[in-house]
Amino acid sequence: MEKIGRGYDGLAFRSFPQVAMINGPLREIYPNPAQKIGDSPVMIFRDHRWTLPVLYLAGQMGRLELPARLVTFDRHRDSLPPDSGRDELTRWRRNPGGLEELIRLVRDVLSPRDDDWILSGMELGLISGAVRFGTEPDGMETVTRYTDGFGVEHRVFHLERPARELSWKGAFAGSGHSGESDGPAGVLPWDPETRTVGAGRGGLLLDFDLDFFTIGWDLHVFPFSAGVYNTEFFVPCQAAGYDDLRPAAFLREIVRASGAVSIACEPAFCGGASNAGTILEDLNRFLLGSALDLSGVRVDYPAVYPDR
Repeated sequence: MEKIGRGYDGLAFRSFPQVAMINGPLREIYPNPAQKIGDSPVMIFRDHRWTLPVLYLAGQMGRLELPARLVTFDRHRDSLPPDSGRDELTRWRRNPGGLEELIRLVRDVLSPRDDDWILSGMELGLISGAVRFGTEPDGMETVTRYTDGFGVEHRVFHLERPARELSWKGAFAGSGHSGESDGPAGVLPWDPETRTVGAGRGGLLLDFDLDFFTIGWDLHVFPFSAGVYNTEFFVPCQAAGYDDLRPAAFLREIVRASGAVSIACEPAFCGGASNAGTILEDLNRFLLGSALDLSGVRVDYPAVYPDR
């Protein structure tokens, strides 16, 4: 394989084609081989906060322009402020820091509950703004506003499922909603007339937490059934001019417009490794066109970083 760059202590960027291959010490954090969907590199790993080194690596490869816009599918907000380690994150950005120090910050400073990585990414200068698709309303504010240590203002928009947001009065239902640059379209520039995502490939990371594709009941967590995928992604949207638009096509357009894709398996929030494996297979089959080779992919593995 052709070498196209080198980095942290044995880490090599190699073509697969043109996809980062993780070697050396990072193999314990990212044990799964890098893949691709179309031209976009895809990384599959366990804990969600490790999205940040993937962002950094994609920027180093020229796959993303940093700070990138984030579109994430996640049952949880992951938008708490990084209060305890904010100064260290700001110093990394100011210097600027490298990959080795970023690994240390994610390992030792970020919350092991994976609940502050989005705002931490903003503090680090890796994320500019975010749109999060969740599975249900949680009664909290629909926008998280954050001002980083450099005085830059950021926003995380907390939306419902794509089927809801592409329907009447949804955030992406038509020009009256999606055309406002100070709303979610400022992060995810969806054009309802052309049904495309604009602003080029280099500025958008598409991120999945597998627990998005779950339903909770009491202490139980169930993966989406085939029927839920059909209802949520393959039934036409209920909005003027969208009679033939299916949320699956909306998602495919986000994939096409993304410079990179990250998938956090989060088995503890999926009801266990077996459920996480099922969800990954279903995500690949129903929504990603079976583009990923999941043979040998590990959704759960021992953490070699502190799990405080």
